[in-house]
Amino acid sequence: MKFVLDIDGVMVHANPHRRVELEDDGFYKFNNKAVEIFNLMFRTSKDELILSTSHRYRYSVNQWKTILKDRGISSRKITILDVSFSSNLKVTRRKEIETWISDNDINYNDIVILDDDKSLNELPVGLKQRLCLTNSYTGLNNVEDLKQVVNRELKSYTKMEYKYYRQTKG
Repeated sequence: MKFVLDIDGVMVHANPHRRVELEDDGFYKFNNKAVEIFNLMFRTSKDELILSTSHRYRYSVNQWKTILKDRGISSRKITILDVSFSSNLKVTRRKEIETWISDNDINYNDIVILDDDKSLNELPVGLKQRLCLTNSYTGLNNVEDLKQVVNRELKSYTKMEYKYYRQTKG
C-alpha cells in the first residue's frame, strides 16, 4: 500500500497560535501520538511512503529517510510526490495527488492519503474514501480514523501500544 503523507497538520500541528518545536537537525519535531498511530497501520516491509508535504523538495530521499527514522518512522521505500504542471499557477494538493495517481496508474485501493488540506474534500468519491483528513490544529490523533481508511488490522503491538490504542479508540 502507498501512504501519501503530508507533515504539517498531520505529523505536526499547524496551529498558527502555537509554536512548532524543532529537532536538532532543524526540522519539525513530530507529535509522538501521530507517530504511534501511523506506525500501528504502516507496514515497513510492505508499504511505501510518498511525501506530499510542501517541504518535500527541501531534502533528498536519503535525507528524508534519516529525518523520518530519527522521528520513529521507518520505510523501506520513500518517494517524493513529483508532478509538473505547465503553468506557474498555484496547484491544489488535490490536483497534485490526482495527477500523480493518474500519471503512475495507481489503483485507488492501493493508496492511503493522510493530509489536512481541505481541497481534498473535492476528490472523486472512490479516492476520497482513501483519505484520512486530519484537523490542522491537532494532526493525526485518532487511530480509528486511519484504521477505517486503511481497512486492515492493526499490526502486532506491545502492551504500551495496545494501552494507547485502547485510550484513543472511539
